[in-house]
Amino acid sequence: MFVEFFTWWRQQLLDLVPEALRPGSGQAANALVADATTHGVLTLFRRRRGAEARVASVRLDEPGAPALRAALNGRPGGEPVLLRLPPDMLLERMVNLPLAAERDLERVLGYDMERLTPFAVDEVYWGSTVETRDRARSRLAVRLSLVPRAGVKDLIDLLASCAGRPSVIEAATEDGPRTIRLAHTPSAGVSRLSTRQAASILGALLALVIISPFLRQSLDMQAASGRLAGLAPRMAEVNALRRRISGAGQGGDAVAAETRRLGDVMEALAAVTEILPDDSYLTEFAMRERKMTMNGLSASAPRLISALSADPRIKNPSFTAPVTRAENGHNDVFAISATLAD
Repeated sequence: MFVEFFTWWRQQLLDLVPEALRPGSGQAANALVADATTHGVLTLFRRRRGAEARVASVRLDEPGAPALRAALNGRPGGEPVLLRLPPDMLLERMVNLPLAAERDLERVLGYDMERLTPFAVDEVYWGSTVETRDRARSRLAVRLSLVPRAGVKDLIDLLASCAGRPSVIEAATEDGPRTIRLAHTPSAGVSRLSTRQAASILGALLALVIISPFLRQSLDMQAASGRLAGLAPRMAEVNALRRRISGAGQGGDAVAAETRRLGDVMEALAAVTEILPDDSYLTEFAMRERKMTMNGLSASAPRLISALSADPRIKNPSFTAPVTRAENGHNDVFAISATLAD
């Protein structure tokens, strides 16, 4: 309970800081980068002010764990660990939201994660970036970046077991690196201070900051309640539209099922046209409950029965009337019945 409260309280404080100054926003200036972009190998780099220097490379197997632990234990106290992933592990999409959602963007996206993506909110690590604000239309364009937890669980567990649990995930894109903060990681800056220094700083700031998250939370909840009340008519229209779409989808399923039972006329006509030789053609075609009737002309009507019988799509072909000669004396006039196979 206390850990959950502290995580929430810390997040509320971070939200008060401008986005450009938050930990994990943009490219981390100073960190130990655990690069997993090469399959089976983890390469460690020390990043200082955007420049990186290689520290070590270890294989991602059991013999490599001691070397990884030694490299991580040798880093300066409090140095954050950044996990760099291959670009194909990062998923992104654009999301359009009401402009009012920006004040509580993380909560809005978290509640709507299952609708926006194939994942539940606890199945991914994710972050968001506001791309554009259309104040004239009161719309907000947000880029949602996420990494499925299942794909990085083993790697994060390995780093954690070696005392190097990452605080940030990074993946390269054509527009530059994307970073995603991991909520379970505490802030790195406090661990660099001694116990006495940390206690002094916290004591001085406690009276100023402890009330801020609660006050902000209360104001945001009141504002959100007002916005939700204003959106109620639109939500009612959306729900009505969803019900209509759902009903249309069920009707489409019923039509598809009935088509499978009675047979697809176009599919049957295509099959017969494909089977008939080039010197034969249809003048009439009809199908009812998979029962087909075909009338036409052919240079040799008797061989049509053999051709139709040889195809597994057609069953029980037979003449329904005697074969006669056309007036031109060159073609047979035929009438055939058959059944479309299931």
